[in-house]
Amino acid sequence: MTETVRRSIRFALIVPLALGLVPGFASGQETEDAAETVQNVQLIFHLVEADGFTDDDPEISDVVAELRKLFNFQGYRLLSTSILNVGLARTSNVSVGGTGSQRIFADDSETPLTIQAEVSARRSARTVRAKVTLTDVFSRWSLLEASVTIRDGQRVVLGSTRRSAEEPVLILIVTPRIDPT
Repeated sequence: MTETVRRSIRFALIVPLALGLVPGFASGQETEDAAETVQNVQLIFHLVEADGFTDDDPEISDVVAELRKLFNFQGYRLLSTSILNVGLARTSNVSVGGTGSQRIFADDSETPLTIQAEVSARRSARTVRAKVTLTDVFSRWSLLEASVTIRDGQRVVLGSTRRSAEEPVLILIVTPRIDPT
């Protein structure tokens, strides 16, 4: 009978351990310090079309002068503004990270795009490291992929791309806003 009890106890411990059911054993523990390092980063994306526009678009008038320094187009117009909130969780003692994606529609396009961002930040530096990918939803073709380190509030042109030779150039601009908790 003692042998039967030993087997029963052994079985009772092995099964819950294998299934992860034993109280007190968790894969991650949340502490007050961990809660303090969780942040939210808001990425504000402006999708701009560069083409032969001659009228000024008042929504992007503050960036057109900078765009003219980078690119040689006659005009620019804003197609879409989107805000992607990425919740960051602690990945080490000094940094936090997270990912997010969002589907956007340009003003006159029926083809949606997806913006995906992998974000990491250092608490003390007030900078964000972001890998951003702009993808055509239907073809799943990556139109633009860029990795950049950006200061909180800094506006950065990530790049330009065309969906096809017949279509105008798309320019993606991003501005991060770090929301410390």
